This record gives sequence, structure tokens and C-alpha cells, in this order.
Amino acid sequence: MAAANRMYRNKTEIAHIFGISVPTVYRRVEGIRGEIGKRYNRYAIADNLISLAVFADYQKYHKQLENKNLRKTVPPFDMYEARMYLEEAGM
Repeated sequence: MAAANRMYRNKTEIAHIFGISVPTVYRRVEGIRGEIGKRYNRYAIADNLISLAVFADYQKYHKQLENKNLRKTVPPFDMYEARMYLEEAGM
């Protein structure tokens, strides 16, 4: 269970980790919800907890994903790569 707690966080914790406001987190989470079934699987959000790896990926690519032409340039989501980024960044 401890590993799962590190992989998923609530919105307030994510705001603190990424240094952004809580309203920004809410907007990003709505974007993530829109990508479930397309870019992310159904476990991106579990019981109002958000996957840190999914959030990091969406935070990086959200502007491109929202643009239908730039969307084509976004690399496929890679959970392993996102987790490695989080470990390197100390999150």
C-alpha cells in the first residue's frame, strides 16, 4: 500500500509538489479526465487521487494536447519514463 500512496496524490499535494496553484491542478485534472480512454487508462484517477506520472505528463504536454494540430507531435505516454522523471526530480 505504501507504494500506491506515493504513486497517487490528492489535488492539494500535487499543487505543493509541482509548485502550482490548486485551481490550476483542478483545470489539469479536467484535461486528464478528457484524455482517459485516449492517452491515459482508467487508472489515471482513482478515488479522487491522481497518478503523479500522469499528472507530470499532462503538465508537460497539456498545451500541445489541447491543439488538434500540435497533438500529433506529442510522443505516446510512457509510464516508465514519467516515473523516472519523477524520481530524478525528487518528487
